Amino acid sequence: MGPARRDHIPAFRVALGVAITMFTLLALGRMDLAIYANFGAFTGVYGRHATREMRLKHHILAGIALTSAVTVGALMAWLDVHPWALVAITSLVSSVWATIALAADMKPTGSVFVIFSVAAVGSLNNPVHPALAFAIAGGAALLCLGLGQLSHLIGEGPGGDAKETEHPTRAPDAGRVPWRRLRVEARRFFFAPLLAGILGLISVTIFDPLTHSYWAMVAAVAPLVNSRFKVQYYRAIERVLGTLTGIAVAGFLLSHPMQGWQIVVWIVVLQYLTEMYVTRNYTIAASFITPTALLMVQTVEASPVWPMLLARTAETVIGAFAALVVIAVGYVRKYPSVVLPGR
Repeated sequence: MGPARRDHIPAFRVALGVAITMFTLLALGRMDLAIYANFGAFTGVYGRHATREMRLKHHILAGIALTSAVTVGALMAWLDVHPWALVAITSLVSSVWATIALAADMKPTGSVFVIFSVAAVGSLNNPVHPALAFAIAGGAALLCLGLGQLSHLIGEGPGGDAKETEHPTRAPDAGRVPWRRLRVEARRFFFAPLLAGILGLISVTIFDPLTHSYWAMVAAVAPLVNSRFKVQYYRAIERVLGTLTGIAVAGFLLSHPMQGWQIVVWIVVLQYLTEMYVTRNYTIAASFITPTALLMVQTVEASPVWPMLLARTAETVIGAFAALVVIAVGYVRKYPSVVLPGR
């Protein structure tokens, strides 16, 4: 367990953004739009303990990316594109955003939220018009941007016990990220979800109980957010372990009939707990990420609970396997003399 870095402050800000959007939709009787709002509200995840100026920059970039991702996903669902095309387009979007995130020194890096947005919305059977999806996601992103600009009033920002090493930013004279590093990032975040998506589609074709193949794509990019191979390797394992405990939590929650307001309350609470632990212990954070994701999906397209839990577990393992393959290939390319002593 890593030390606390005033995590309750950004956790409260992120959860508040989710709560306002979700309760607004609940009051309007449009919980079918919750998934679009939730993805837009992921804008708040960025800019954690940064300066107001840096948070504004990151929230603008993240808001544009997430709103665009939701719109692209809604367009694909509206046009009913083939699942293989969905995998290819999602992988491309993942590569583009991960490269931008690295170049802009975003925290968190990677493309987990963008992949989840594109693929989940793109897989909906009864999507809304892309223009409405754009408006809902964009509105949620703007709300989180506004909350981010006010969060200094409750103590969020660099300094104190929120060490700069927790969310480091490059020094002004550090220069741009080398092109070689950006190319490596683009390749990693393209091939990992692509491999996971292919394996996921094959799995749902062969095994009838399995669904939501895009969960494998999300699990494949989660370990790649760190550039160190050892950390990536452990993150893949932590993702699986956290998913297994998260499945237990989700199974407990979904085994009881819930009204709309109860689902919203649980999503907000789980989002808060995720942000409390995501920088301290990823296994614990993943235990809250899993039920949050499942409740989000259930609000728009309810599925039988136990097959869905089985699918989540299987697809996460598939995604982690794809991540480990990409990690291993990257290690061999970087340290060929260690793996292949004859070279």
